Amino acid sequence: MAKNLLIVLLLFMALGCKKLKFSDDDTNVYKWKRDLYRAPVEKEKPATFNSRDGGLIENQKPIFLNSDFVVLTEYRKDLQQDSIYKASGKTQVYKYEKVERVGNY
Repeated sequence: MAKNLLIVLLLFMALGCKKLKFSDDDTNVYKWKRDLYRAPVEKEKPATFNSRDGGLIENQKPIFLNSDFVVLTEYRKDLQQDSIYKASGKTQVYKYEKVERVGNY
C-alpha cells in the first residue's frame, strides 16, 4: 500500500512540473531577424496557429507578411513572440532567427 502511494506521489510530482514558458536569459542582448507570418484561411476551418512557435497542420503553409531586425534579450524575444500570438487571436506569429550577440543589458 505504501509503495503504491509513493508511486502515485512521484507520478503526480513528475507530471505536475512544467517547463518554463520563457527563457531566463534577460542579460545577453542579441540581434534577431524577425519574420511575421499569418495563418492561412481555409474553408470551414479557423485561421489559427497551433503554437506561438508557428506550428500548423502539415499540409498548410503560413503566409509571410513582414521581416525586420530587432535587438532583444532572449527573454524579451519570448515575451514579444507570445504577445503577438495572443493579441492576434492565434492568427499571427513572429519567427526569430538569432543573427549575432550584441552585448550585455
